[in-house]
Amino acid sequence: MRRSRQSAFTIIELLTVMTITVILLTLIILPVFQSFNLTRQAQALADAQERGRLLTERISREVGDAVAVRGSGQVPVTVNGTEILLPSTSLILRLPRVTPDGQVLTPRAEADVVAPFAKMDLILPAQAGQKDANGNFIDPVTGKVDPTLQNVKGQVAVPVAPGSTLVRWFVGLQDPFRPYNNPYDGLLLNRSGDRDNLYVLYRVEVQPRVFRNVAGTLRYAANTDFFESDADGNPILDDPRFFDPGFFSGGLGATDKAALVRNWLRKAVIVTQDSRYDMVQVLYDRQSRRVRQRNGIPEIVPLVQFRPTQVTSEPAESPTAARLGEESDGSINVAPDVFTTKLGGWSNATIRTWPAGWNSSDANANEFLIGRTDANSGLPGFPTGFSVFAYDPDSAGDEMLSGTELFDVTAYINGLAGAARYPFSAGVSAANNRTGWLTNANLRGLFSPYVLDSAKGKITGSFNISEVGDNTIAPPAANPRNLPRVDVGEATTPRTATDLTGNFYEAKFAGVNNRFNKIWDLWEKDTTNAAGLKNLDPSRIHRFINLGVVPQGDGTAGPLRPELGFKASIVPGSETVEAPDQIPGPNFGNLVRYVRVNGTPGPNQYRINYTNLPAPSDYSLLGLSAPATTGFNAATYDPQNLVSAIFQPQYRAGYIQLNSDPATPLPIGNITVAYRFQFTGVQQNAVTGATGVGAKTDVFSVDYDSRELMSILLTMRSYPQSNLPNPQNMTLKATAKVRNYIR
Repeated sequence: MRRSRQSAFTIIELLTVMTITVILLTLIILPVFQSFNLTRQAQALADAQERGRLLTERISREVGDAVAVRGSGQVPVTVNGTEILLPSTSLILRLPRVTPDGQVLTPRAEADVVAPFAKMDLILPAQAGQKDANGNFIDPVTGKVDPTLQNVKGQVAVPVAPGSTLVRWFVGLQDPFRPYNNPYDGLLLNRSGDRDNLYVLYRVEVQPRVFRNVAGTLRYAANTDFFESDADGNPILDDPRFFDPGFFSGGLGATDKAALVRNWLRKAVIVTQDSRYDMVQVLYDRQSRRVRQRNGIPEIVPLVQFRPTQVTSEPAESPTAARLGEESDGSINVAPDVFTTKLGGWSNATIRTWPAGWNSSDANANEFLIGRTDANSGLPGFPTGFSVFAYDPDSAGDEMLSGTELFDVTAYINGLAGAARYPFSAGVSAANNRTGWLTNANLRGLFSPYVLDSAKGKITGSFNISEVGDNTIAPPAANPRNLPRVDVGEATTPRTATDLTGNFYEAKFAGVNNRFNKIWDLWEKDTTNAAGLKNLDPSRIHRFINLGVVPQGDGTAGPLRPELGFKASIVPGSETVEAPDQIPGPNFGNLVRYVRVNGTPGPNQYRINYTNLPAPSDYSLLGLSAPATTGFNAATYDPQNLVSAIFQPQYRAGYIQLNSDPATPLPIGNITVAYRFQFTGVQQNAVTGATGVGAKTDVFSVDYDSRELMSILLTMRSYPQSNLPNPQNMTLKATAKVRNYIR
């Protein structure tokens, strides 16, 4: 019987078929999977590009609609145990510490990492709207109270003014209550089963101050739902850790700070993806993949930066100092006291002052001033902030690190805020206490201080005379502004004066009338020219005030004092002269404001020198001769020399001529003068007052970053797939001008 056999594949045949199948699947399916990955990467790149474009357009539009971009100062903070000053636009991020070889430290610890330009605050324009008697805001659409509104709602109020709403763009953790975790590149990986927790970009609208009940009174006060407050109850707007629940800067406890952060989270909107998008880039070595670090602090680059536009060496413009209708003697010598740049909103300003007569090729005339914030600012023995320094290019030092401090601008500003009785003197004293520059005659001649208004982009080189005085001495009760004041003296004429014996510089001739009477009497009785006054034109004998020698109310010398050697002058039109009324009538003798004239002053009038005038090289041209001119030195003020004390002041800044009719004395009383003084000027001889040919005024050159023109640098960094550590980057840049910027 024949045996039947079943046909079948051998194991070799099966293995062969399976091998061929695997090869075919590899050749066909693997490219399909790879194409999916490539498609996903392309989609991620396109999405990043589109999202980045929309974001930059939105940010640019909001910058253009704002009235200001906040952030020009510096904030004292502690970073990793060290006290430093940070720009107010910086944030402090929390990232894992690393070992010297760039690996995440075990056990895990966190470090403070500074992210510059990672925050931008926009001040929106004020809006027109209404609120009821209880301070509740009314919706203009419905006409009813809307309890969700925290600010007026409506059209922008015209003219445009700053509103109470602040728009903040900032970088923060997607969940600030968990540590940073990037499982995609493995550089700072938090080895846990948690989802990624990357830094994202937020946008939020808040009101730093809200209308609320404070101690039984409805008023605007700090919005403590979002901001900590300082000792004066003002909101702290520049806390670089405002989004860090583990740190508090004021009187809040950790629990309260966590509540603030939760309020920010509820209010803020993430404008990037909340997953797979990271707004910080960790720097590392591509070959070894070791994280770059300094003392265990990883180095990063924030992928969104709101940078002010940098401007270098811009000459500051100045208005015309002497205008038609405001003529005065020596108008050609009057220099402007205000200088402005084309853009405002300064940050990191450096100001160079090239004085009149500056010559770079002359070692004796190439010194200039530089205003800057010292690199060691805040440390013992160094300025507290912005100061004006004298710099000599012939020295070996760097202009940004060396020089002699002349004026502490920060101390002056603090004085204006109430820290000192006399702010200008405080600014001078603060610098002099560190450098002793007041003993140097050359530096006194170069001295040209100023105060800067960073928001408006303005340099003001003038100061109020009421800001000069001794901070240890209170002003007189009758003169609380500590202004220069002189006594009129007796209401007598040269004919009615009872005693004209003695020298003109004696105390009994200190009054305005008394000294006039004495000089007139000397001239009238000098019939033989024995005193050297016979040939003097009597129109040269004045009732006058010499502000150069009249002290402040507390006895402090004023800036116009000749022996101090400052190039000070008076800002035209800034003076106020109050003296007894000379017009007969019911107000006679009461204080009135005198009127300036350019000719010979009459009753209730005065004539003033704002700056030094060209003085005669020989005073005999005025009719003076020996012995009146004996011993006269034009370079040195001598109160006991007739020419130096009486006639030379007629050509100096601060000389005020009053009604000099010998038959009409000034009524009894005091004459008080208020004015602004400046040190900016033109090239002028300090002794003779003569102006050189082609004289030039002081020139200001400013380096600054302007928040009026913002640059937005945005990089969208996404991780489209988890099996590859290389992210997709798309960088976009935009520039936006604050169209409603108020200057």
